[in-house]
Amino acid sequence: MTEAGESPHLRRSWLDHLRAVEGLSPRTLQSYDSDLRSVVRAREARDLSTDWNRLSTDDLRAFLAHERGRNISGRSLARRLAALRKFFLYLRETGAREDDPTAGLRAPRVARRLPRLASEELVARLLETPDLDTDRGLRDRAVLELLYGCGIRLAELVGLRLSDLDFRGELLRVRGKGNKERDLPFLGEAKRWVSAYLEARLSEESIAALRRGRVAGSAADAPVFVGRQHRPLSRRTVQRVVENAVRRAVAGSGLSTHDLRHAFATHLLDRGADLRGVQELLGHASLSTTQIYTHMTTARLRDAYEMAHPRATRSRTKREDDEQ
Repeated sequence: MTEAGESPHLRRSWLDHLRAVEGLSPRTLQSYDSDLRSVVRAREARDLSTDWNRLSTDDLRAFLAHERGRNISGRSLARRLAALRKFFLYLRETGAREDDPTAGLRAPRVARRLPRLASEELVARLLETPDLDTDRGLRDRAVLELLYGCGIRLAELVGLRLSDLDFRGELLRVRGKGNKERDLPFLGEAKRWVSAYLEARLSEESIAALRRGRVAGSAADAPVFVGRQHRPLSRRTVQRVVENAVRRAVAGSGLSTHDLRHAFATHLLDRGADLRGVQELLGHASLSTTQIYTHMTTARLRDAYEMAHPRATRSRTKREDDEQ
C-alpha cells in the first residue's frame, strides 16, 4: 500500500540505516523524515506520485520552487536539499539508483545569523533568579549553571544519567550529535549546584556511591534531572526554566536555552581561551562552526575601540553630540 502516492520502503530503510549505522537521534531522524515527506506532499498537491527511483533533477527543482512559493525560508530549503542529497547518496550506495538527481541543484544562500550576545553580568543575574528555598528552585539553579558552565546542548542535558557524573575526576560525559561522546570539565559552580540538587533529591547511600564513582545497576541509568513523578526532565521544561529566569532577570532580551551555550563559548574566548579547545568543549565537528564566536568577539572589541579611542570616528562623533 502506498503512502500519499509514495512507496515508502526506501525512505524507511534509509531511516533505519541512519538509526542503526550512524546512530542519529530520534529528533534528527524525525527531521529527515519530515523533509522527505514534504516532497511527497508537494507532488501530491499536483496529483503526482513519488517514485524515489525515478525522480529527476527537474522534479526536485519543481519541488524547491513549490516550497519557495509557500514562503519557506532559505534555511529550511537548504536543510531539505541537504536531506535529499544524503538520501540519494544512500540510494546510490545501495544500488537502488545509479544517478544523483540532486547533483545539478544549488542550495539557497543562507545568511549566517550571529547568536545573541549576553554579557557576563547579564548571565550572572539570570543564574541567580531561582528560589533556592524550594526543591524546584534548587533544580532550576543546577540546570542553569550546567547549561552555562559546561556549554552543553538542551538534548545533552536532558539525556544525562547519574553514571555520566564523575565527581572524583571532575568530568561530565555527554552524548552529542550523532551519539558522539565527549568528556567535559565538571568544576566550579556547575559542580557545586548539581551536587547540592542531588544531595537534596537522593539518599545518602546514593550520594556516597556517586562520590566514589561506583554508581551501578539501575541507579546508573537514572536521570540526573527529574520533573514530576521523578520522570526525566523534558526539553520543554528546561526551556521554561530558562524563559522564567530570563523574564525575571533580563525581560525583553529574547535569550533562549541555546544562548547560554553561546555565552559559554563567547566568554571563554573573551578571556583568552584557545579556539580549538572551545571547539572540543562544544563538540563541533568543524572548526568553521566555532569560528562564528571569534567574529562576535572581534565585533565587541571593535565596538569598544570605536567608542573609547580618541582617533576613532564613533568616539569623536559621540563626544561632539554630547557637547551640543
